[in-house]
Amino acid sequence: MKNFKANCFKVGAALTASALSFGLVACAGSKSADNSVPPAVAEARAESGVPADLPRYVAPKAVTVFEMKVISADKQIRVVDKPTMAALDFAAYFNNPIRMAGKEDVPEGYKGVMAGTKMENYPFPMLDSLSGYEPNAVSGVEPIAWEPFAKLLYSQTGSDSLSVLLNGVEAVKWQEPEVFRAFQSVTRLWGVPSSNAKAGSNAIDWWVEVMPAQWTGRSAFYGKLKFTSTGEVGEILNYYLTGEMNSDDAMNWARTLSSYWYPTLNTDLEPHTAGAPWENGRPFAVMRGNPMGTPMWIGFETPLFRMTDEDIRAKRIADSLMANGEVIPVDRHLDTSSTFRLETLNSVKGSCPANAATAAFRKSLSAQMAKLPKEQNAWAEVDAKGNKVDGGFLWFRRNANYLLADKISKQDSLHNPLPRMVELKNYLDSLGIQLLVVPVPVKEEIYGEKIVPGTAADLCVNPEGRAFTQELLEAGIDVLDIYPALMAAKAGDEPPHYSFQRYDTHWALPGELAAMELLAGRVTQYSWYAESGAQPGSLNLQETQTLREGDLVAHLPDAEKSKYPADNLNVMKVYRGTETYKGGKNAPILLMGDSFTGVFESVDQKSGGPGSLLAYATGLDVQVLTSWGGGPGVRSRMMKMKKDMQSKRLVVYMMTARDLWQSPMEWDALR
Repeated sequence: MKNFKANCFKVGAALTASALSFGLVACAGSKSADNSVPPAVAEARAESGVPADLPRYVAPKAVTVFEMKVISADKQIRVVDKPTMAALDFAAYFNNPIRMAGKEDVPEGYKGVMAGTKMENYPFPMLDSLSGYEPNAVSGVEPIAWEPFAKLLYSQTGSDSLSVLLNGVEAVKWQEPEVFRAFQSVTRLWGVPSSNAKAGSNAIDWWVEVMPAQWTGRSAFYGKLKFTSTGEVGEILNYYLTGEMNSDDAMNWARTLSSYWYPTLNTDLEPHTAGAPWENGRPFAVMRGNPMGTPMWIGFETPLFRMTDEDIRAKRIADSLMANGEVIPVDRHLDTSSTFRLETLNSVKGSCPANAATAAFRKSLSAQMAKLPKEQNAWAEVDAKGNKVDGGFLWFRRNANYLLADKISKQDSLHNPLPRMVELKNYLDSLGIQLLVVPVPVKEEIYGEKIVPGTAADLCVNPEGRAFTQELLEAGIDVLDIYPALMAAKAGDEPPHYSFQRYDTHWALPGELAAMELLAGRVTQYSWYAESGAQPGSLNLQETQTLREGDLVAHLPDAEKSKYPADNLNVMKVYRGTETYKGGKNAPILLMGDSFTGVFESVDQKSGGPGSLLAYATGLDVQVLTSWGGGPGVRSRMMKMKKDMQSKRLVVYMMTARDLWQSPMEWDALR
């Protein structure tokens, strides 16, 4: 095991005695001493031979923005000529119906106080040169989507000045602060070489197109930010506009976008062969969104990644040969011992009684939520006096609704997970494959004392959630109960490092390690583990960091978003030799579920998620199957993997516990 840097904190003493220890510590990272050149820019320079002393920034002329093919009311294909990050981001963000769904109707409380205001009196102090027409300064300059560019800029420079200003534009409420929904959005951003000679040779002025919401009755208008960027911003913008992606980069872009949008828009990528026909195009990725109960699809296409019919036939033949020759069936037998399940059942029974303390918690949490506008789905941590906590957590309405839920198994047939879990177990039993269900407690359940000040830190605040775990166990389903491990892990929190991410719905490294250590210990207890060919020690770890913008920030009021910048998170990345780890079709373990199986695994730093860590700890390959849009839907994807399932001994079904209650993705029958 490698020695780690100083300034580390242990996962928690309570976890180090597990049956199979990771022997890991999570380290607080430090930035390189040389921050003069952003890493992405330095890499682009090295590949392109760009000299260190760059000339004045010159805005690249727009070759194209994107072509939109409207297939039907719920399907589009967006085609970009060159797969640059800027072009793909713009194609994803600009007038995207998935993002705009539900925003057409007049919001609650809107009165139109300033509906008749003339443009010269518009309340935008951060803008200059307001006009109802596109300014000559941006003629022929490629527009970009401001949100993803601002994230890139922050990750490379540590400055969020541009983001703060643009959030400020979208946050203007026209003397109606009680209306939660945004009155306008910045739909296009242009970076133009500065006309101010005093600003420097590489300075950039920023122009914006502002699109008022349809219900305001206003037209689009344009303005110049009272802000000029200097330094390496021009280099970063040039890299963003001109650096082209390969097909792997583009697929990673699509996966990452889907993962960030899914809490808000219920997005996921459809199973699709990159470049193959879909509707009347050949997109490399197809995103499905379901923000308001009606699904819609957008395909992203670029000529570079299109496949000809001949290419597709050749790929299908290659895939068929690979499928026939790669998967090696195993002689399986179920571990029929009920010892683990009964021990877990006994530990859960009576562990979370409904009492006066839980009733007080529910009452206080309900009161907090009642104060929120109906459209606001996240809010900030407050102290006992109701003041926002600096650097505190963000909370998610759907998670809170889960904590306030009634009896979970009493939901209607389309939302009750219990019979579907039993159905899944019976199906896997028939194949000789074990099923282990791992519900992941929500952040609000682990940090009850933070969401409701005055709550005891050890209070079990979710009796109905714990009762459903008991029902699963009583129905004969193996459940790994990670709630106690996560509660113990938070005892080792060292702010600003916690077991869950402050601004996100997902766990951070300490919480992830606590759960994976417990899971690895359970895997090694199965009777078939000794004959599985496990090779502990065959993989290695490397500590690293990733910058992640919390997925809850998008749910906040516009005026608050800029207060919650991206977090620098610790990640343990798994390697096989010098290659990042990825389990194949012959893996004896299938880890399937929602974003908790994908975070750090297929996005962000990659190969540092639950699948890779489980493989590292057990010495068994782990294949990961992720449905970003919700855990219930991953079962149908598993049913299409009949060939791969011949090599499986264990299916670990890991998903957020909030989708056990009123999941937007229904619990339909296996098919």
